[in-house]
Amino acid sequence: MTDLAAAFLEARGEAVEAGDRAALVVALDVALDAARTAWPSLQVDPIAWVTTIAALAPTPFERAQPLGAMMAVDHYLAFACGTGDPAAVAACDAILVREAGFAADGTRMHASVRDEATQVIRTQLLAPRGDRPAAIADYAGRGALRSWLRVSVSRELVRLAKAQNRSEPLEEHLLADPGFGDDPAMEELKDRYRGELAEAFRAALGELPARERTLLRYQLIDGLTIDEIGSIFRVHRATAARWIAKIRDDLMARTRSIMGAALGVDTAEAASIVRLVQSQLDVSVIKHLGPPPKKR
Repeated sequence: MTDLAAAFLEARGEAVEAGDRAALVVALDVALDAARTAWPSLQVDPIAWVTTIAALAPTPFERAQPLGAMMAVDHYLAFACGTGDPAAVAACDAILVREAGFAADGTRMHASVRDEATQVIRTQLLAPRGDRPAAIADYAGRGALRSWLRVSVSRELVRLAKAQNRSEPLEEHLLADPGFGDDPAMEELKDRYRGELAEAFRAALGELPARERTLLRYQLIDGLTIDEIGSIFRVHRATAARWIAKIRDDLMARTRSIMGAALGVDTAEAASIVRLVQSQLDVSVIKHLGPPPKKR
């Protein structure tokens, strides 16, 4: 453990007396042993971990408690998760899902809202950020990791609940009748195809994973910009734009497939019907999806 103590002190740029160093060696020994006992399957470089916690320990150095009140075992897990260790990511995700369930208990929010909140926090905290580690690496060990995750998902649940209270469900928002005036030809097209298109789109939308539904809700109901969505998910705006463009393309492809099956026509013919309805009826679902985001 002498090497760990040396790494700890070097990271802090601090020199201590022999008695303080001995206390540090014991504290690091105990912390690492407890962490490895709790999470034996994790692959963690102890020097890298100790270097990280050195910045979080009390200043000036305290012989009685060199690491302060840090939750070292929890920090060890979060650190491993931040480095992308698969076992650590799975463990943190399991904690997140459990805490999301606890946070949602007693509310009247649909399970899909809980799932949306979970997916948002999963992406925000557990996913890598380009050349930077996942945001869970920001966890400082000052409280239980499960509590930290519960607070994060609770905040997202509140945000989604507020959005839900001020807007209609995503499906109904996108399928709202835009109105067709008194044009008989448009009314005929509406009667002939709109029902099938609405049902096909609703089915395709229902198949979207929680994250994709959340992205659509952010853009179409909450009115967030690509930059704002990128900021929430901690990715570049170009990445957020690609995500939304792919969701739109996949959603319309699935809609055509479902509509084709319902009408007994092939996908190409179904695509023609969708285009016809789009151009003649200005179907709000397609209008809301709009053109692909422009690259900048």
